Amino acid sequence: MTQDAAELPEKHRKLASNMRKLKARHEAALREIAFLRARLAMVEPHAPQPAILSGFPARYHLPAAPRTPVTHWKEARERLLWSGLAREQALHLEVTCLIRLAQGQGAAQFPRLLALEMPAGRFELTDQGQTLLALRTAGRQIRVPDAEMQIATILAALEAARVVHLDLHRDGRNLCLDAGGRLSLIDFDIAALDGVPFSGEIAARLAEFHAAGGYAGFGTRMRAIIAALRDQR
Repeated sequence: MTQDAAELPEKHRKLASNMRKLKARHEAALREIAFLRARLAMVEPHAPQPAILSGFPARYHLPAAPRTPVTHWKEARERLLWSGLAREQALHLEVTCLIRLAQGQGAAQFPRLLALEMPAGRFELTDQGQTLLALRTAGRQIRVPDAEMQIATILAALEAARVVHLDLHRDGRNLCLDAGGRLSLIDFDIAALDGVPFSGEIAARLAEFHAAGGYAGFGTRMRAIIAALRDQR
């Protein structure tokens, strides 16, 4: 077999992968077009209306937060396939969620903003410990002391801030546990604020959230994730 012939399967694999990505992007674009058409039909009688997520503040007021020994920088990403949001929209959404959650009770159970670099589209966060996924991958036993009380605190904080987290994964990648046993919920770049979805994908996830019992159902999912990871051998 010649070298060129040997390279054909790899070229075919890459081509097929690229085609799948293009199809996914096309489907995502169609979802967003349908969402924007529906939103336009809803608001057009009441025009003029501000554009979706328009008028980002030039400066955000970051609530004071204690600096942890270790901090993390997170960079906003284009999330059109997963949430329908452009990079700037994802940044605004997550920063706004975190600012709201930092001002209420239970603030310590969410990442807190320490710095924000708008031109670079990145922000510095407090360390909340390791994710449950990382702990389980490392073979560590997962123990969440006062789990019911901690989950209740997280739910009350979310509801008070009118924030809906819409990206909870069964593998525990969005839940953190620090050395003291404090449970935290992270990653708010796929979320809803004040009951308003900012894309078609988020609208679909928000409908699923309400169909599953709203905040109470979200708490049930958190309990199930913790129990499943705790009981894995």
